[in-house]
Amino acid sequence: MTVAELNSRTIGQLAVEMPIAIRVFEAWKIDYCCGGKTPLPEAVEAAGKTVDAFMEELARLSVAPAQGFDWRSQTLTTIAREITATYHGYTREELQTIDPLATKVLSVHGERRPELAAVLSLIRELAGDMIPHMLKEEQVLFPYVDQMEEAAAGHRPAVTPFFGTVKNPIRMMMLEHDRVGELLVQLREVTENYTPPSSACFSYRELYRRLAELEARTHEHIHVENNLYFPRAVALEETAGSPNPAVEGCGHGGCNH
Repeated sequence: MTVAELNSRTIGQLAVEMPIAIRVFEAWKIDYCCGGKTPLPEAVEAAGKTVDAFMEELARLSVAPAQGFDWRSQTLTTIAREITATYHGYTREELQTIDPLATKVLSVHGERRPELAAVLSLIRELAGDMIPHMLKEEQVLFPYVDQMEEAAAGHRPAVTPFFGTVKNPIRMMMLEHDRVGELLVQLREVTENYTPPSSACFSYRELYRRLAELEARTHEHIHVENNLYFPRAVALEETAGSPNPAVEGCGHGGCNH
């Protein structure tokens, strides 16, 4: 890809078109998931980098063999199934593991490291947001998009959902993604980039390692939905869905209403 082509792309588009770019964005602390609409030149400048340096990093990383799931070539039904299996399953298990670990670390080190109380509080806020969020996707959004895709394959209109248009739950999901992104930023700040003190025990180090991994995996998770699944679902509704304009804009996002 040329410099001119890179300059015309947003970081979300690049993360979809060139998944290897995600590794650069993570290393440079560029928000490619919730901030996916930011133009690449603006994003790299804010990170103290240049588009030329970005190209150099891509070239260096491209020497390694390609890995990972090819999200763009899959149906929306397959993508939803993979999101649920890969990201939702991991997130639920990890949050269940991290909470007692953070509680233990706080009980041992809390007097000398008061920030650990904030870490535990943020972990619980994250769980309180993400667990119901994922359930709404699995029970409301994903099944309807599956129905739309099936209808499109059969050349018939999809049934109008109770939430009027797929844009409503998607709007709510994206707002909730923004909140999760804010919590992750706070976690990184309060842990000083997940850096444990030199005297930290194994549990302390393991907590911060798991939090760093959870952040990276959650960034990928939100990116796949915000920059790939959601736009394709909206585009599909235009051909296969039957949205009810009178309901569009419902503040409840169709998930609790």
